[in-house]
Amino acid sequence: MNADIKKIVAVLNARPFQNQAFSRQEMFIKYDKPCMKPLPGGEYTTCDYKAVLKVPNNYHIDYDGHYYSVLYTYCGKPAILKATPSEIRICDQYNRLICMHRRSYKDFPLYITTDEHMPPEHLYYQEINSKDGNYYRRWASVFGPSMSELIDRILKSSKHEEQAFNACAEILHRVKAIPKGIAEEAAHKCIEMNSCRYSTYRQVLKKMECDEHPESSPESLPSHENIRGKDYYK
Repeated sequence: MNADIKKIVAVLNARPFQNQAFSRQEMFIKYDKPCMKPLPGGEYTTCDYKAVLKVPNNYHIDYDGHYYSVLYTYCGKPAILKATPSEIRICDQYNRLICMHRRSYKDFPLYITTDEHMPPEHLYYQEINSKDGNYYRRWASVFGPSMSELIDRILKSSKHEEQAFNACAEILHRVKAIPKGIAEEAAHKCIEMNSCRYSTYRQVLKKMECDEHPESSPESLPSHENIRGKDYYK
C-alpha cells in the first residue's frame, strides 16, 4: 500500500497547478531544494535544560539526584546545565561552555568532582586524604635519615596512622621552599630534643631562620643630627 501511495504522490506532485504552467515538483526543485541542508550524521539526542540562578558555595550543581562540579570561581553566578543521556554540559549565563561531565546513573546521590574545579584549600585537604603512611615515608627518605626518622616517629605516635597525616602534610608543605639540607638539619634537632611533632619542627625552622638573618639592633643605626634618641624626651 505504501508503495502505491508513493507512486500516486509522485504523480500529483508532477501535475501542474490549476490554471498554472508549473507543478509542485518544479516549485520544490526551484525554491526549496537549494535551501535544504543535509541531515545530521549522528542520531538525534534529547537535551534537558536547567537554569541555575546562583552556583552554590560548594561549586556543585544538582541534577537528577547527582551533583556536578563547576569551577569554584563561578560560585554565586548564574549558569545553565544541559543534560543529554550521556553527558552533562555546564555553561555560563551567555551560553559559553564551562565544563563537561560524563552523566552518572548511580542509584544514590553522588558528587562528581573535577580536581581543577576545587579551590586551593579543598585541593590541599584532598591531597592529604589521598596519601598513606608509605607515601610520606618515601617522601621523607629523599631528604635524609633524620627526616625519615622524624616522619616515622610522627606516624607511629598516633593510634592510627591516618591521624598523623595532617602533621606530615604540613611538614611537606613547609619544606617545599627551603633547601633539603636545612630541612634535614631541622629534623635532626627535633630528634635530639625528643620532640617529634609538627609544632616543634616549625619552631626549629623559625629559630634557624632567625639565627641566619638576625634583626638589626637599634645601636647599629648610624648617628645623624635628625635622630634625637631617647634622652631628648627626658
